[in-house]
Formats: sequence, structure tokens, C-alpha cells
Amino acid sequence: NLRAGKVVQGGSTITQQLAKNIFGRQKWSYAAKIRELFQALLLERRFSKEKILEMYCNQFFVTGYGKGLQIAARYFFDKDAKDLNLVEAAFIAGSLQAPNRYNPFIKKTVFEKKRAKRLAMLRKNCVLKRMLEMHFITREQYIEARKKEVPFKKGRITYALNVIMDYVKEQLESDYMKSILKEQGIESIATSGIRIYTSINKDIQGSALLSLRKELPLLDVELNGYKPEKDEDIERIKKGFIGPFPVIATVKDIDMKDILLKISYKKGKGIIDYRGLRAIGNAWIRWKMGKKARFNRKNARLFLKNIRKGDRVAVWPTGNGNRFTLTKIPRLEGAIIVLHEGMIKAMVGGYYNVFFNRAVDAKRQLGSIFKPFLFAAALKLKWNSLDELYDTQDIYKFEETYYLPEPDHPPPSDKVSMAWAGIKSENLASVWLLYHLMDRLNMDEFGKVVSLLGLSRKKGETYDEYAERIRDRYGILINKKTLMEAAFLLAKKKAEPDIIFSGHEEILGILPRMHYEIKEEVVNTLLKIDKEEELKQEDENERTEKEKQKQRLMKFSYKRLWELNETMKEKYRDVEYALAIYREDRNKENRDMLKEVLEDFYLSGHRIIYSETELDLPHISPEWLVLQPNLFAPKDVWIDDMITSGILDLLRSYMQKEYKRLSSSRPYEPEVLYHIPDFRVLVSLCYAVHIAKRMGISTRLDPVLSFPLGPNSIRIIEAALAYQTMVTGKLYGLGDMTSHSMVPIITKIMDRNGRLIWEYRPKGKPVLSKRVSASISEILRNVVRLGTGRRAKNAVRIRIKEKKEEIRVPIPCFGKTGTANRFTNSSFIGIVPGVNQGDRKLDIKKGYVIATYVGYDDNSPMKSENVSIYGSSGALPLWIATANAIVNDSSYKDKLQLADLIFISPKDIIWPEENEFLYVPVSPLTGLPASAQQMRFPKILANAKKEDNKLIFLRYFEP
Repeated sequence: NLRAGKVVQGGSTITQQLAKNIFGRQKWSYAAKIRELFQALLLERRFSKEKILEMYCNQFFVTGYGKGLQIAARYFFDKDAKDLNLVEAAFIAGSLQAPNRYNPFIKKTVFEKKRAKRLAMLRKNCVLKRMLEMHFITREQYIEARKKEVPFKKGRITYALNVIMDYVKEQLESDYMKSILKEQGIESIATSGIRIYTSINKDIQGSALLSLRKELPLLDVELNGYKPEKDEDIERIKKGFIGPFPVIATVKDIDMKDILLKISYKKGKGIIDYRGLRAIGNAWIRWKMGKKARFNRKNARLFLKNIRKGDRVAVWPTGNGNRFTLTKIPRLEGAIIVLHEGMIKAMVGGYYNVFFNRAVDAKRQLGSIFKPFLFAAALKLKWNSLDELYDTQDIYKFEETYYLPEPDHPPPSDKVSMAWAGIKSENLASVWLLYHLMDRLNMDEFGKVVSLLGLSRKKGETYDEYAERIRDRYGILINKKTLMEAAFLLAKKKAEPDIIFSGHEEILGILPRMHYEIKEEVVNTLLKIDKEEELKQEDENERTEKEKQKQRLMKFSYKRLWELNETMKEKYRDVEYALAIYREDRNKENRDMLKEVLEDFYLSGHRIIYSETELDLPHISPEWLVLQPNLFAPKDVWIDDMITSGILDLLRSYMQKEYKRLSSSRPYEPEVLYHIPDFRVLVSLCYAVHIAKRMGISTRLDPVLSFPLGPNSIRIIEAALAYQTMVTGKLYGLGDMTSHSMVPIITKIMDRNGRLIWEYRPKGKPVLSKRVSASISEILRNVVRLGTGRRAKNAVRIRIKEKKEEIRVPIPCFGKTGTANRFTNSSFIGIVPGVNQGDRKLDIKKGYVIATYVGYDDNSPMKSENVSIYGSSGALPLWIATANAIVNDSSYKDKLQLADLIFISPKDIIWPEENEFLYVPVSPLTGLPASAQQMRFPKILANAKKEDNKLIFLRYFEP
């Protein structure tokens, strides 16, 4: 090397080679060789020559499966290293430096395979010769082994199966990763020797897996009762998938008096006392007697009758000597996914956590998990979280189809705020918001949304081509009826100033709910009261309730009210005629005639009401009419106590003018199309889907009116990704790839020499503004504080050891429950705030997103005679257990300024800036701003400001 003036030949001992392999070497140089020499000396001081040789032999790679003698023995000869014969051992020893050169399994042609076997034979013989020369073998052994071919037999190299390895493998095989590796000259991952590092946190992963394996059995027993284990379930446990799994034990004795099970298992004996029965017992008693039932010693004896001597049961060790806790191998399944700063920190794909990854591959209906997607869309289109929404049952028409949403609980009020619709999971208010999503936009803003969605006229597209596309692809038909409906919408808007001027502001609350027409046959079909066979099966109370519901729905039909108004005017003329006769001669006959024509007119204070439905109000009497005829003007009569006759006439007048104006233009021009109700609803539906997709949902979503109630089936990992986007404002993925299979899990890739090939650097793509994220985060905070996720309130706590005591400090959490139709799925997606490394305070943008679901693989309802599993009772316990593991992990606790936890404000976590957000006291019934501050009224962080002591909602258009 000195003579040549450069490094032309290596000169290393085995120890130096080992030092190079362990510590790495970027390039050949004298400095590197000297460094390796010192490293080799350090190794020789610490380890024996035999240990160094063993370490050296275990450094070589075997065709991408790993490195070392054991891997080589299994791969080349399908046996353990301790079972190798002389020929096999000699081959492996000879192949250390270049195992692929002698490997026939990776050669493509017959010639290449034969050549590899011939080279293997020569290499084996070379090693045997050196062993003979060094007296490790006798000449007889040498002659016998030299004659033999290398007996290749490819073994199966397997690692402990789990869904994480499958997910990593899928990402490595993606076009994105292949292109990166190809740039580094790596064509085959299997033979490259690269090292893959992942973002998985071992402690969080273990806790999430354990929480699922401990909680699913309890839910399963709540639904199905308890029975000892079946043989097929026990066999699955014994297959040795990644633990921890419960221990399978045999019942040896049942002590009814002391409530005790004596068991034996592979490693010894144990007992299950009353405490060990309690968890499963509580689930069992709820299955048997209902949610409010409690397990006690009396019914514990009843429970033990389910078990016999010789039964095999699943148990968990308690860590307390020989005591165990009874559990169950469940049929119920579930999944957990944890994301942090764009990366996967934990992934559990089911109870066994192998083969089918439910976190990634199972598409489930997640119910109200979808509501915040709609709220995010609304906040981008000039809505505010404290805007009022109608929370009453209504009929929604779209392209000649009709939808009647059902509440899953009685609505607290006719109106609620958007925040309350999320916090209390109000179905009716959420569907109303979707239907009216575009209502706050002017025509210019609406046009921009239309263009964003690709629903405007394209460049070079003729009018006829555009009309055909909108009509045929999207089903928007424009005819006399649809033009009249559009004219009615415009008329309602135009009439608002006149209504205010008339002093009848209460009518403004009726107008948004008023439809142009509600057909009786449509209502009958929706309520299923038009089929005689069904009517026969219903009892009288059910039929009466449906009739009342029908009247409530049809009440808001403009055409019905107009017809009633016309009838009222005819009756009014009859009243005028009868009144004139009665004034001339006030005899009984004339009085009765006047009374008869007044039978549909009622008096409520100074208000005159006309209704053909019997009201619990006094009728107008002939005597009152004689004394106050000036109060009985037709324009002031309230039709069905909803709207005055004069306002109905005004609406009619405006509607006719608007219809004439709309009819004068081509129907698919923006000045007409943009007012067509079907088109506006189409834009609302498409925009809600558009925002959900931008936030991370890669599954195709149907734009349907029930969208916020979760009819679309998606993967739980997609929902986690979308919630991460909601609270951080950013969508994370690998490069431009943001599908469910490309959520970052690989943090870096290094080659066999320790050189960095690729590293993931989280850099999210902006999707939502900080303002929208803060508003959604506040809704999710109050779901846990005041709403359907209250079970999680104060349930996530950091454990701090102070001398001999343990203090538990609660961490504020955020989230949303989801219960699918027919109880087929229970889900909870929530956020534990992370820690801002700058000030060491909680920050939701650094938060951990945890998504959990529970359900049967065949979508059977999670409902028994006494128990139904909701989002709060099914998925939430898994979520709480996982969240507690996160906050008590050292990587979380060590970053926090623990003393600040007691004084932290939710606003500091969500919106640490001074302006734009303030706390607003709201009604505990509706979530709408309270007229007066009261101590016990909840406060909502709202995007608002105060001017002259008046609350002003802030609105932004940022589609």
C-alpha cells in the first residue's frame, strides 16, 4: 500500500474485520485502518478469541433474511446450527465473505444454479483442506467429506408474524420506496442487507395490544354470556403468535362456599378467587340482568354454575403468586392505531394480531365519527361553531328521492349550536347543516366552490355539452317544477326584510324549515303508513303517533299553507256576509250561522289563527267580532299559527317574479343553475366528500344526505389520519402518497455498512387553517367534557411518584364517539395532547391520535336482550387504556413541565394566541350563546370577538 501510494490491498485480522462490521467504515483510508486497529484492540481486551470468532461468524448476511450461522443453517439446509454435519458446516464457513456467490436458490438459469453448486463444492473442499492441515479433522473424515456434494435444502425462514411487519413490507414494495432504493442501486430488498427502522413505540404497542386482549373478552361476555373455551380457540392460542396471550388452564376443583376455582396449567397450579372472577362476572351479570346489575358474592355462585371440573379456561396471571384472573377468548374483534407527528406509533390489527389487519384492511361504518368532517367543511364556508342549526325531524328531497333522518335520542330542543350537534351527537341538526351547507355564501363564493369541485363549465366546453354533463352524469333536471322550487328559495330570502318590518320576526324562524311542497304520499311512504298489512300489525298508539308525526312533517309545506290561505280567504268572505246579516238582526239563527263560519278561526291573545285542525284555543265568538271588527283583517290572520296571510301573499308575489326571471334564461346558465335546490344540495354533498378526502380518507365516499351519520364504510387508519389533519391542520404521508397503506411507519433505511439511504422527515401538507382546527378541537374537547365521550373525562392520568405516594394528574383529552346503525360497530377516535418541546407545555398539534373500533367481522349487531354496545361503552375503554400507556411512557412524561399541568387552560392547548377566540357561556340545553351569564353554564371557546359588549361571530371563506 505504501509502495503504491494508495490503498490497493486489505490487511485485516478477523478482529479488525469484526470491528469494521460493527462500527462501520465509510471509505478506505489509513486513518480508518488505524481506527479499526484500536477498535480491534478494545474488542480483544473485552472478549475471548472464541467469542470474537462467534461474533464474526454471525455478522454475515443471508439473502435478505438476516445474518448469522443460525439463519444460514436454516436457509441452506433447513436445520438448526447445532445439527449441522461436517460438509454443511464447512460450506457455511467458506461462504462467509460472499454467501450469494455460492447460493443456488437465487440463481435464475439452470446453468447458473449448476455453477453455484460447483463453486460451493470447491469452497467447501478448500475449508476442509485447511481444517485437515490444522488438525481439526482426520484424513478419513477429510476424504469422506470431500467426496460429498453440498446437500442444499432450502428451509423456510419465518419471523413472529404480526400486522406491523406486513404493513412495513407493503410500504417497501410501493413504487415510492422502490424508486428511492433504485436510486441507491438496490434492485432486490431481499438480498440487499438493508436495515429498516420504524416509528413503532414498543411500550405503546405492547399496551395497546394488551388493552385489546383484556377488554374484548369483557364486551364479548356482555353480549354472549360466559362459556369455557372451545378446542379450536385454544389451538389458535397455542400457535404461538406474538404475545402476551392468556394462559390456558384446566379447572381442577370448584369451591362454591369460598367462591374459588382451582386450576392447573403447563407450568403449575393456581387459583381464581372472587377478585379474579369480578371483571368477567360483572360483564356476565350485565348480559344476564341488564346494564345496572352488579356482580356480588351471591350471584358469583350462580356464575360458577357455568363451569365444570375438567373445563379449560383462559386466565391472566396477576403477578401475585399463584392467583389468576378469569378471561375469555372472544369472537368479537377490534383494532387500534396510534399516530404521532405524522407517524404510526402503534398498530393492533385484532385479537390475534396476525394475517388480517383490521386497522388497515377492515372497512367499517364508523357512525358519528363523520360529523366533524362536515363541521370542518362548514367552518371553511363562513359558518361558526355557535351558529344555530335546526334539530327537528324533517324531510330532505334530492333528485326525486326523499330522506327522513332518525334521531338516536330525543332532541333537547328545536335548535342547537353546531358545537352542540357535535358534543351531543345530534343527528337531525347535522343532516340539516349538510343540506344548508351553501346557505351563507354569496353567488361569487358559491361559484368558486362549484369550480373547485369541477362542476362549473370547463374551458372549451359548449353550453350544450355542459348541460348534458350536469343533467346526465349528476342527475340535475331543470323543468317548471324545479324552477318554481328555486323561485321559492329566492322569494323566502327576499321576504326577510318585509317580515322584520312587519314586526313578525318569529316568522324568520319558520322560513328556513318551509318547503315548497311536501306530498302526502311521500310522507306515508317514509313513515310506512300507506301499507294495509303493516297497519294491521301496528297497535293503536303506534298508528296515532305516526299520524301526529305526519302532521308535524306536512305542517311546513308552502303549497299546503297557500291552499289553506286561499280557503281562509273564502271563509273570510263568508264571515263578512254572515256578520253583516247578524248586525242587521241579532237573532239566534243568525248568530248560529256566524258562529258556524267562524269555527276554524281561533283567538290567542290578539292573534287570530285559522286552522282546520282542532286547536286547544277559544274560537272567535260573534260577540267579540261585533265589538272588534277592525282586528279581523285577512292579511293579519295567522295560517295554522305559523305565518300570516299577508306574508304568504308576499311570498307568492316574489315567487312569481323570480320564476319569470329564471325562466327568461337558459336553464344551465349559472344565473339559473346556481339557484336550483338540487344543484345546491349536490354541491354541498360533493364538498363534504371533498373535504373528507383532503383530510386523509382514501376510500371512495358516496355523496349522500346521511353522510354525517357515517353510512360510508372506511378503514380506522383513514379516520385516524383525518382526525390528525383536523387537529393539526396538516395531512402527513410519504411524499405525495397519502393512502391508507402509505401512512409513515418507516423512519429510516440504512445499508449493510450503516450508511443512511433514506430518512422520513415529517412535513405535512396544509389542509385546514389554524382557526378551523382550533374550532374542531374545541368541539372534540367538549365531547369528552360534556358529551357522549364523558367516560374519558379525567380517565387519562399521569402517575407521579412523590416519596411513598403516587399522585395521578388528569390530562385533558379530545375525541368523538361513533356507533354504527344496528350497533354493528363501536368506535372512538381521540387525541391526547403532546408536548411542545419549546415551552414543555401541552399542545394538541403535537398530539397522539388514537383510533379504536370494536365489532364482529361479519357485522353482526352488538346487541343482546339486555345490552347494546355504543361507541362510549365499546371502543372507548380500549382507547383509555392505550392513552394511559402513552402519557405514562417516559418519552412523554420526561418532556413535560409537570408543575404546569395543574394550571393549564384548554385555550393554551388549542389556541395559545391572544386574539380571535374567546370563551362564550352557552345554554346547557342548546349550546347556543346564553342571554345572561350564569355560574353553572358551560363555556365554549368560540371564534368570535366582542364589540360594544356585543358578541360578533367571525366568519371566513377559505374553500
